[in-house]
Amino acid sequence: MKFYLSLIFLISFSISETYSWEDGGTVLGSYGNLANVLNVGETNGVTPYDGDYMLTVSEDPVDGTPQAFIAWVTDISAGDEIEACFYGYDTTAGSSPSMRVWGSWSSNDDINSYAGSADGNEEYTDGSGWDQVCHTFSTSQANWEEGEALVVQARLYSSSSSSEAVQYYIDLVEINTTSTTATINFPGAQDPVTGPIANAGEDQSVDAGSLVTLDGSGSYHTEGDDIVEYFWEQVSGPPVLISDEESMTTTFTAPSETSSLSFDLSIYDAAGNESSDTVTINVVASAGNLTISQIQGESDSSPYVDQFVTTVGLVTAANNNGFYLQDCEGAWCGIWVLDFGEANASVGDEIEVTGQVEEYFNLTEIKIMSSIGGSSNILSSNNELYNPIVISSVSEEFESVLVKAAGTCTELPNEYGEWSLSGITIDDYLYDGFTPMLNSDYTITGPLNYAYSLFRINPRSASDIEDGILNLSDITNFSLIETYPNPFNPSLNIQFEISEIGLAQISVFDINGNNLETIFNDYVEPNQLNLLKWDASSYSSGHYIVQLNFNSQIVSKKVTLLK
Repeated sequence: MKFYLSLIFLISFSISETYSWEDGGTVLGSYGNLANVLNVGETNGVTPYDGDYMLTVSEDPVDGTPQAFIAWVTDISAGDEIEACFYGYDTTAGSSPSMRVWGSWSSNDDINSYAGSADGNEEYTDGSGWDQVCHTFSTSQANWEEGEALVVQARLYSSSSSSEAVQYYIDLVEINTTSTTATINFPGAQDPVTGPIANAGEDQSVDAGSLVTLDGSGSYHTEGDDIVEYFWEQVSGPPVLISDEESMTTTFTAPSETSSLSFDLSIYDAAGNESSDTVTINVVASAGNLTISQIQGESDSSPYVDQFVTTVGLVTAANNNGFYLQDCEGAWCGIWVLDFGEANASVGDEIEVTGQVEEYFNLTEIKIMSSIGGSSNILSSNNELYNPIVISSVSEEFESVLVKAAGTCTELPNEYGEWSLSGITIDDYLYDGFTPMLNSDYTITGPLNYAYSLFRINPRSASDIEDGILNLSDITNFSLIETYPNPFNPSLNIQFEISEIGLAQISVFDINGNNLETIFNDYVEPNQLNLLKWDASSYSSGHYIVQLNFNSQIVSKKVTLLK
């Protein structure tokens, strides 16, 4: 019986219509700071979801919640239901910018006459690329009155911290209604334009410092008249010198930093009629091949923000949004890579990535999506991972590094899946199949994430959650000494931790076993991270052994000096 009732509901719509901007239309109206409303084909690497064209709009300036009116359902009656859906392009999972369906009531003959909110869906576009959002509106809502129509809106939600216009893409609107009298109105074809038509060329991505050509040769006149004047003007981005502002085709040298520049092309015919078009030039500054610790800058913020970098490491954890990458065993060795699944990376893969460095709310990440010029290449698979670093407190140098912590559950999971392990936050971002018991002891392994001003360990599976507190001596893979970067020149960072108070000695040997120097020889406290630096400026390039000697236990690390 439940199936039969569900079937009746599914086929109860009397009218169904779709629209996907193939006729040149844009919007029926708008509210708020909606700007740059255009009917476009493939733009900035975004391909229309359905057909050859889509709607693009911007929020400029970023303030409030702008709305694009994408459908208008008139002639509706009491008891009618209207399901409205559209596809929005969104690559920012769990955060702004994003979109959702919303509605308002209007008079039946004026789309701009606001008569109250019709509410909307609670789900936003999910950040996976093209995503459909839907909501079912009802004239049974208390504030609907006879004679009112429904305005279907695409609502835009930008980050309040954004200072530049945010561009959105919308396609394939679908309206289904139980009404037998409704009229579904979509944006119609625009009036044909006559006279000069400016064409500033396709948007470009260029290397920093390169010579860039602005090409207005695609401009034309609908009536075959001559275009008598061209004029280029820079409207945004770092100032550059245009070689000839009054030429159909001109050039400039791209800035040295990653940036975005926009140029307006205005053209005129003999009668003084004008047309304008805008082209955007995205400049990419590449810092080349770097280690992860170099990208991290061994500080709170990367020195390479907005620049493109290339690095290689092992994937230590992954989900649909991205993966954690690590290239050594120690501090500053890990980083989060955002790709929305494009790289198809798995744990244990050795992968080379190229992308843009960003500080996402103080989390250092590399964005490698192809839409911004990023790339990846899996070099090998099923590699053995680096050993987790045992920590007793969280800190910046272990951001995105595989770590292990032990303690007691002092707070049960909140609504976000976060719980406390002796003051260290654990959450279910990668694995949500476990619920801890209050006052029970656990040892947790996983990459150390940073989000919403809080460090937290992300266990990857059930095997990362162990009952009880393991002593350092019980963790057979615990590495007492870490060295980074490796290779290095000329300064090497050394960190070590021991399980009990005692005399620790750190020495450096050449590859033949000759003791070159002892750089530390002192008593140390247990379970505390000790940091040293070895200055190898007086030594030649080659392999060296850094050795920790503690209570007759010897742990060694092979390092490479490259000058």
